[in-house]
Amino acid sequence: MFNLHVFYTAKDKATLDRFYDEVRAAGIIEATHEEEGNIRYEYYFCAARDNEILIVEQWKDRASQEYHDSLPHLVTLGEIKQKYGIETVIEEVR
Repeated sequence: MFNLHVFYTAKDKATLDRFYDEVRAAGIIEATHEEEGNIRYEYYFCAARDNEILIVEQWKDRASQEYHDSLPHLVTLGEIKQKYGIETVIEEVR
């Protein structure tokens, strides 16, 4: 199993909310849930910092997650992140 914590940080809560709304409308979360090898892909809003989202990703293996990164809906996600100036930190969880 391969696990990641991905932190998205926006300049403020309003920007983060608009970002998340656009991600949902684009169907990125649902498309990821349907991918071969995906076990978990969930967004959590931070209670302490209202401009941050934690994504918990769990994959069958590293290859499944790497393939995920090449798919069209992840290209769209990258464009949406750029539009809203979202900073990203990725941590592998062992």
